[in-house]
Amino acid sequence: MVTRRTFQLLTLSMGLFLLSCGKKLPPPINVISQNQIYYSDESHMTEVAEMVIRDANSWRQVWGQATGGVAEPPAADFQSKMLVMVNGGRMDPGDRVQIDRLERRGEELVVMYRVIEDCGTLESDVFPIQVVSVDRRGGQVKFESQHVRAPHCR
Repeated sequence: MVTRRTFQLLTLSMGLFLLSCGKKLPPPINVISQNQIYYSDESHMTEVAEMVIRDANSWRQVWGQATGGVAEPPAADFQSKMLVMVNGGRMDPGDRVQIDRLERRGEELVVMYRVIEDCGTLESDVFPIQVVSVDRRGGQVKFESQHVRAPHCR
């Protein structure tokens, strides 16, 4: 047998549930898959750079700048793909850049990446670069970076 108190709790819970269902939910996150094409700590590009590469000629040019032109660039199918590049510029050994996520926000592609700073104290420089391949699309691309310390540096 249902007591009056139990009935009141059920009624209140159901009312709160129905009220919360009427609120507009945020749109679902539309995450885009990516494949890493290249990563190195020895980029020849000394400045921070964020770039979208949509054709083979641009890719050859960027590859030459990043590697000094020592080899042919990795193959990319620019009919169906485009490349996203993040270059960290001059950093300390152990530091790195990491493209974590790409997502659609309306018509815009948002590239979220971290600049991960290590706790090392070596006196030299590294120049990290990461290039990923994603499905080709038009429209604007926005880069969002976050600077964080490496987890073991607490």
